[in-house]
Amino acid sequence: MMRVAALFAVPVVLLVASCGSDASPEERAAEAERDMALVERANATLPPLDEVTPEPIAYDDMERHNLTATGCNFAPGTSLGTRVIATDGAAHMKLDGEMVRFAADSGSHELPGGIRSRYLGREQELQLALAEQDERAEADTAADEAAAGDESAADHRGTVDYEGTVTLRDAFGRIVYQGSGLAQCHPAARGSAAGDT
Repeated sequence: MMRVAALFAVPVVLLVASCGSDASPEERAAEAERDMALVERANATLPPLDEVTPEPIAYDDMERHNLTATGCNFAPGTSLGTRVIATDGAAHMKLDGEMVRFAADSGSHELPGGIRSRYLGREQELQLALAEQDERAEADTAADEAAAGDESAADHRGTVDYEGTVTLRDAFGRIVYQGSGLAQCHPAARGSAAGDT
């Protein structure tokens, strides 16, 4: 009841104040314009930038969210810990201890591994990029390592390494995280819903 009375009191006070004012119509118009400009400026002020640091996605997280199929794993920086897992339908990041899902923007560019260049979350936008490289040279290197009996080459058969970039934007389009580093992509299986949990 007190709030209702206060809501009605403010316009009445303003009305009475403007009636008793000795200001000319031009002065009142100028004052109204200044007030409007102040309100517009206050509404245009963005909240403080809240930068984030993605956490490594553990194997338990991958299993729990069915993220062990096709797509690309991004490990920006010097760490080999995966920070983003992207598939054709969704991408996942671990932020503040929670797995966050981003839906694929089907109108964005398709990248190797069947992933998309843009994913949308509730409050954020995730952009992914892969540096183009000569696939023939990559295939020759993998074949040479396999022929030499390198077990690590056999373990990674079917994956292709890229220089990947991850950009996370807030609801206002501001960059809250950006990193580049290793991105490993696995062959895309068309029609697969892996990672769409």
